[in-house]
Amino acid sequence: MPTIIKAYSPNFSPSTHKKIGVQIHKTLGLMPGTLEWLQNPESQASSHVLFARNGFIYELVDLKDRSWSAGVISNPSPRARNIMLKTMQGEWIKPGHYLVQCEFECLANQTFTKEQYESAVWYFNNKLGFKLESKYFLEHQDTADYKPDLDAERVEILKRLNMPEIVVPKPKDATLKKLLLQLKVVQLRLVVARLLLKLFKRK
Repeated sequence: MPTIIKAYSPNFSPSTHKKIGVQIHKTLGLMPGTLEWLQNPESQASSHVLFARNGFIYELVDLKDRSWSAGVISNPSPRARNIMLKTMQGEWIKPGHYLVQCEFECLANQTFTKEQYESAVWYFNNKLGFKLESKYFLEHQDTADYKPDLDAERVEILKRLNMPEIVVPKPKDATLKKLLLQLKVVQLRLVVARLLLKLFKRK
């Protein structure tokens, strides 16, 4: 069992949503500074959990609350759109309300350590309070396309959890087919119009 440290952050909001999945992030900084940042009220940032490179697990925000993470939504991926929640007005609900936000101590040019993978797998199997499914497992880039790509790390964790990946069809593929079909219809109408014009000219 990994070492678990209570390191509560004041940066959270109450939430009425139940957690249904997880979302992983890179801190882009190292301990202890990255933990201090997530606990600093001035940062306006936090996560539910922080996985240190040595395998230690820091619990910052209670899972029933919303951690201040993934607050900006930009061009969500098909995988994210498949599970993201919206308000009655059609606006995206911030993922921290319904996804457990997990920061991994990691610089931009680094990947997760063996200890981090082992701690994450243990945590997801024992501490979430619900059964995790692969379709509810997102990386930060899924909800903000300008964030670091963590798909390789996501896939590795799923593999260690013995979870099959669910591939969501890309909407752009369907949109392209629809556009091509519409183009063919327009072209057909033009051909018909030209034929009718020739018939009228002969009369």
